[in-house]
Amino acid sequence: MTYSSIPTTLSLLSRILELEFGESRLQHYGLFEDQNCTSLEVDTELLEGQQRFTEVLVELVEKFDAKANILIVGDTLLPLAKSLAVAGKSVFWFGPRGLLNAEIDALAGFQYAGDDFVASTKPTSADVLIHAGSICYLDQMALLSKSRDLLGESGQLILFSEFLVDDSHIEYSALPNLSSFKQLSKRLGFEQLENRDLSASASHTLKLVRPLLETHGAAVVREEAAGTKRLEDLHSEFATMQDEFSSGRREFHLCVLRRESNPGNEWTDAEFSDMQSFHPLEIADLFEKSFSVDFDEELWNWKYIQGDGKCVVARLDKQSDIVAHYGGAPRKITYFGEASMAIQPCDVMVHPSIRKQYGKGSLFFEVAATFLEREIGNTVNHLLGFGFPNQKTMNISKRLGLYEKTDDFIEIVYPVSEASEEQEKNQATIIDYDPLDVASCEELDSLWAAMKDDYRDGIIGVRDAEYIRHRYVNHPFSKTKQYRCVIVRADSSMEALAFAVMKEHEGGKLLMDLICPVAMMKTVIPILNQWLNRDKGGSVLRMWVTSSGQDKVFTSGAIVNELGIEIPCNSWNPGPSAEVLYGAWWLTAGDMDFI
Repeated sequence: MTYSSIPTTLSLLSRILELEFGESRLQHYGLFEDQNCTSLEVDTELLEGQQRFTEVLVELVEKFDAKANILIVGDTLLPLAKSLAVAGKSVFWFGPRGLLNAEIDALAGFQYAGDDFVASTKPTSADVLIHAGSICYLDQMALLSKSRDLLGESGQLILFSEFLVDDSHIEYSALPNLSSFKQLSKRLGFEQLENRDLSASASHTLKLVRPLLETHGAAVVREEAAGTKRLEDLHSEFATMQDEFSSGRREFHLCVLRRESNPGNEWTDAEFSDMQSFHPLEIADLFEKSFSVDFDEELWNWKYIQGDGKCVVARLDKQSDIVAHYGGAPRKITYFGEASMAIQPCDVMVHPSIRKQYGKGSLFFEVAATFLEREIGNTVNHLLGFGFPNQKTMNISKRLGLYEKTDDFIEIVYPVSEASEEQEKNQATIIDYDPLDVASCEELDSLWAAMKDDYRDGIIGVRDAEYIRHRYVNHPFSKTKQYRCVIVRADSSMEALAFAVMKEHEGGKLLMDLICPVAMMKTVIPILNQWLNRDKGGSVLRMWVTSSGQDKVFTSGAIVNELGIEIPCNSWNPGPSAEVLYGAWWLTAGDMDFI
């Protein structure tokens, strides 16, 4: 994958300082001993603070042997790289080539290493690595893995970045969570030597620089050809960052990490990576050994390519096959009336040869915890996790503190039903759904809108025409006509009463999805049941649903069976509690990724 910085105050700060003071000026946060000092000019105070911060970095570097290889990542630290090279150090620098000049290129100790740190092939090793700039939380794994590859035994990573500290409420942030960063770095074989909270200095830097935004904001906008909206965004972003520093939600830390020479975790040399690191066929052997079924590449691509699936995989080393996988299928949801995102963990696999334990030292735990930290919680891309794990996986995950239970998944079996003479006269009309017909799609969207309104006090996956197209029409199973999508219409008015999806199952039909107002469900289910009886002659209709939704779809004479499936929620990363989520989900068989 390609490492990328996020457009936070650090990148804005860099450009604004460059416009104010020129390219030769330091372009990063300062370190201030007295933040109440009023005797200095802003220009002088800012420069002295930045120089003080640079001196701290130099002091850390000076602890190493004079011949140590120093690798510096980030355009804001080009002046530092230059000064170290002038002092006779061996320096490799990553950043935009356009920032270099003939003077720097002529330095004997300076080498340009490229503009993509993670994808680079040189240098092959370093004794100390300095990384500047706030990173997107999804890039932590790649950055730390690459740093581990380059650093020799006891090599050090010096990283300064903004971190998210308060993740107690629901609000997305692209910043890495400080707690998760510490856990991930330890997981990847780093020992924390220092962690300096420099938030007060960072906040003071913003206070000094913010007036410069008034002066140079328009120039930044012109460079980006983005118009006045971007200028407004810049002001808003500065204000947000200052507010978050003041409230304690955001902090600025200087971290010093060292490669552990004798790590206690046996998996610290394992290679962790994401969806971009492998071809689907590379997972086939692990899949077949884990589930004892043939690997279906088309189904995999539907879930992970078309469906924008996420995953964390592990190899024993760079040359090893994949030995562990923890995947997830994203899902748009309505969360107590608000639009949000969830993800369904799936395809959880560990190779049988190393599936010997499931404790907190196991590879299963390492991969699962990494996935949950990246994908589920109050501040990341998916607020909630849900799924349908087998009982063994659920029990292990609860014991390890990864999952908690929010509901049970049950089966309702409806008795074979025949319509009375009166019912025959007033029977609804059932027609096949045409996903290419605009009017039919609009009817489906209207039915979903009415159903969504009934779930303002609960959680439900989006079931609009776009979702139905992906889930059923474009699903590989549709090629063999495993799904039948129908619209139930009132005979008299031809008004659409409901949308339903059914699938062959155990000699009968499984009601995969039912989209209509909740008040209509108990009316529609007997209609579908009677229609199946006329069409199939005694075909049994079943429905799988969360236990809390049983009362919405239970009809006279129906039988309820336990499926032995518990619906989990994430309990590893801060997010809505199991108490809040318990009994709130509406889930059916259509919400499963493998039916």
